[in-house]
Amino acid sequence: MSFPLRAAARWLICLAVLTVGTGLARAQDNAPNVRRLPKNTVAYFSVRSVADFKARFGESMYGRMLRDPALHPIIEEVHGKLSDGLKQFESEAGFSMEELMSVPQGEMSVAVTLGPNAGQFAVAAFVDFTGKEESFQKALGRMNRGMDEQGVKRVEEEVEGSTAVLIQLPEMPQTVKVAPAYCVKGNTFVFVSHVDALRSILTRWDGQHSETLADNDVFQYITDRCRVEGVEGSSLAAWFVDPMSIVRGALSVDPQMAFQAAMAMGIVQQVGVDKLKGMGGTMDLGQGDFDSVGHTFVYMEPAPRSVLNIAQFDEGALGPPSWVSAEATAFSSTRWNIEKAYATVESLVDMFRGPGSTAKALDEFSQNAETGRIHVKRDLIDQFTGNMQSFSDQVGDAGATRDRMLFGLELRNPNAMKGVLARIAGIEGFPGTQREFQGETIYEFSLPAGMLENIPGLTALQDGAAAAEGESTMGLWIAEGRMLFAIDVTILEQVMRGPGERESLSESAVYKR
Repeated sequence: MSFPLRAAARWLICLAVLTVGTGLARAQDNAPNVRRLPKNTVAYFSVRSVADFKARFGESMYGRMLRDPALHPIIEEVHGKLSDGLKQFESEAGFSMEELMSVPQGEMSVAVTLGPNAGQFAVAAFVDFTGKEESFQKALGRMNRGMDEQGVKRVEEEVEGSTAVLIQLPEMPQTVKVAPAYCVKGNTFVFVSHVDALRSILTRWDGQHSETLADNDVFQYITDRCRVEGVEGSSLAAWFVDPMSIVRGALSVDPQMAFQAAMAMGIVQQVGVDKLKGMGGTMDLGQGDFDSVGHTFVYMEPAPRSVLNIAQFDEGALGPPSWVSAEATAFSSTRWNIEKAYATVESLVDMFRGPGSTAKALDEFSQNAETGRIHVKRDLIDQFTGNMQSFSDQVGDAGATRDRMLFGLELRNPNAMKGVLARIAGIEGFPGTQREFQGETIYEFSLPAGMLENIPGLTALQDGAAAAEGESTMGLWIAEGRMLFAIDVTILEQVMRGPGERESLSESAVYKR
């Protein structure tokens, strides 16, 4: 990379830092940026108000945690590792990172758009610096002087009635065209990686254009579904991604790859991934009794053959069972459509290996005496309803705690599954052992020493229950109409003993809230 190009990249990073650090908000006297971005925006992240975000974050659990004296040594260590880079940045930029990050105050957003030409991606970023005009001009002036000193050329050009600064980079072969530019419009700074994107944005500046991201049907639908109940106006933060448009754009970047791109899109359509229209979400801090509230929505059209059917979920009761204690640190519940997931996998395998190949392979496997004549579909997969729960807790003293986890998979016929497990346990080389506990059979599996060494909280699993020193034990049990699988068998034993005087999670005040 030539010296001017390195310098240009350095100052472009400074411009980008001005725009990346939080997200989007409604400017005080201008249209929201969602009405300035073109309809073909494929990725978008926003924070409604940087000042509001900073204030709410400081009062949130995360902000209080960062101010906790116990974390000061860790924070100081991180600062120490970053100090050399920050010092170099400050000496080259002429101002500190803190000064730069104090500039954004109001609306701020970052987006990726598709240009008029095939595969022409462009990054666009907006910063509302209302109330920090002097600091912004100071930072921008220093960056411009720095680019002058490094020989980075810039020219002013009128774009849609506004004065824009085009940054001229040395010519070099590249697939994605880059023609960076920036513009100061009122109290909003706009930076783009291609001047065509700036033209598209300035054309829509007043928010009255009919072809904006806000008018995108998919974006509208996702935004409506992610509105936080009881919150007036826009959420504090929002995001949106159109993955298929990104894939199509990426495949069309290089004209010489047109044939391969067509083949790739054919496979994408064959497996149904093209039915994924978009995904997005919102987030708010300090809402009522909650530290944070977030919504995520994935929008896709139904398809008879789609790899996305692997992740289909049914409606139904999702509350915690009685055996989940109020001492749980985390709980989750899902109703996975396991039948549709299996049918999807089978159809995809058959698509490449021929009709009926999956069923034939499973039938042949079930004839093998060495594997207990287990039929993976009938004896295992068909036994599960798809209703799954999991929870975790912590045990031990403050200085030596360990995490325990339990997963529950609902069964159609628990007695049949007990028989299947007995057949599996009879296979030569079965890695587990069996033992009786309160009249029930527990299957235990040991983990080799060091297997969980780098996983915090799991390095001290199961005090002394393993047969060999230095090993950790997992447990499996059929009860409560479920297959219960535990990481740390003591949590399984706790469930088997019953709740006793322990309060269940479903009855706890925290969960009900």
